[in-house]
Amino acid sequence: MKICTVCKSNKIKFFLNVKNLDYWQCSFCKATMLDPIQFISSNKEKKHYLKHNNQINDTRYRKFLLNLIEPLKEKISTNDIGLDYGCGYAPALADILRKNGFHVELYDPFFFKNDNVFFRKFNFITCSEVVEHFFKPYEEFNKIDGLLSRNSWFAIMTSFMTEDYLFKNWYYRRDPTHVVFYKKNTFKVIANQRNWGINFPSKNIVFFHKK
Repeated sequence: MKICTVCKSNKIKFFLNVKNLDYWQCSFCKATMLDPIQFISSNKEKKHYLKHNNQINDTRYRKFLLNLIEPLKEKISTNDIGLDYGCGYAPALADILRKNGFHVELYDPFFFKNDNVFFRKFNFITCSEVVEHFFKPYEEFNKIDGLLSRNSWFAIMTSFMTEDYLFKNWYYRRDPTHVVFYKKNTFKVIANQRNWGINFPSKNIVFFHKK
């Protein structure tokens, strides 16, 4: 790898080999990335997602999603139009928001390939357990920036990477569809590159504000 897939810096160095998988790390934004030549195929990726037990009415899963939804509700109104970006095959997050009176559109490259959303603007966008799957995160964040209207919110939930020495045995790394891992500093760089405001409402959650 020659440049960071998250921030496009060339300050990237080899980080670790784990079971024949090569990981790189950016010294500028602190992201850690799987070598792109080792990404799994789209067919295998979709099959893996279908193994997830994220049913839309699963009480435990819905409770988990409230970690993102509750602080987001303080930022938005029922007049706003939102987008659940990477909603998966069981869009429980959008279902919860809709039942709370919010209007939410769906997009997922595998299960809800609604390309019409790319011709619109949204007051809020959510990515719950999605950004770690981005093969080209820099481009994806730019795409999302283009979908955000003025004074809008972009809410992410993902497991933040903490200490480097924990990475090898981290459960989050072992998912074959997880190819990029973010630290708090990574999100600060992402925000700075797009002139977004940023805050961290709680553990593993980051909110960006497009002013």
